Amino acid sequence: MEHPLLFLPIILDALGLPAYGGHGALAQILAPHMQYSYLAMAICLLIAKAATSKIEMIPKGMQNVMEMYVQGLEDFVIEQVGTRDKALIIYPMVATFGFLIFISNYMGLIPGFMSPTANLNVTLGCTLIAIVTYHALGIRFHGFKYIKHFMGPIKVMAPFFLIVETFSHLGRIASLSIRLFGNMMSKEMLLGLLFTMAGPYLAPLPIMLLGVLVCLLQAFIFVVLPVTYCAEAMGEAH
Repeated sequence: MEHPLLFLPIILDALGLPAYGGHGALAQILAPHMQYSYLAMAICLLIAKAATSKIEMIPKGMQNVMEMYVQGLEDFVIEQVGTRDKALIIYPMVATFGFLIFISNYMGLIPGFMSPTANLNVTLGCTLIAIVTYHALGIRFHGFKYIKHFMGPIKVMAPFFLIVETFSHLGRIASLSIRLFGNMMSKEMLLGLLFTMAGPYLAPLPIMLLGVLVCLLQAFIFVVLPVTYCAEAMGEAH
């Protein structure tokens, strides 16, 4: 759901661009959720530039914050995957997910902005990247034997486990994308209703305070689950 007033569509509409939907490729590229996705990407790049423009031996400011994020997440991924070599394969993906989704989630708490992650197209796109990656890693590390991950520990029941595991892995696509989308969408809806019906001042504050925690938690979950899936795919079947 969009806020009653979105700044970027107003600016693009004033420029004569199809900022509020419609037909055609340009209208899809400039849909509101895409506009704020581009803005979130730009913010990530600007923060990264600010953190690396003047690197010092004793970090401070934005460099210190980014080093804490990079090192902390790297240690977490290594711990889950087992070795640094395997961790570095998936680290760029999960670090990007965490940074981009964190920024995208919190954008929705700013009046006149929306969370790109409150649109299912955005969360589904990130989910498909994660799903394709961990299956590709499974095939890379195990070849055809990767199918053993789907066949369970009992040979007699392998066909049954194959069906169950196939549906389970397909379910991950829905759960990973809809979880993030649903939480962000509900926050957007509640804030939109409160802004419209109860005024823009005190009434929305409880939901905004709760949203601060939800935004952080959902970004964390979207990092942890792909790491777990990749660790399973690269590990040996049991």
